[in-house]
Amino acid sequence: MTANEGLALGYKRAEDAANNAGETWRALAYAALLKFAEAYTTFSIEDVRRGNPQLPAPPDNRAWGSIARRAVREGAIEFLRYDKAKLPNVHGSTVRVWRSKLG
Repeated sequence: MTANEGLALGYKRAEDAANNAGETWRALAYAALLKFAEAYTTFSIEDVRRGNPQLPAPPDNRAWGSIARRAVREGAIEFLRYDKAKLPNVHGSTVRVWRSKLG
């Protein structure tokens, strides 16, 4: 599998996960991400999740990838860098850090 094929597969899995989470969850998650982007210059999806404890978790956290991609497509955020995850249950994996373009 090439790098581009792997990337396309990852995007598809994120999109499938978001679709499985349902339209209501997708709308709530996107609104939460935009609100976070209005309040913070840089952030990760991990930050958005922790900052919105009332938002139910999707069946698969890959669904957040689809939400972030939508925000990129719509010009709300842009990729800034990779950083270490802060949550202990992800064992130091990396997360994307996003820059808000909303203010």
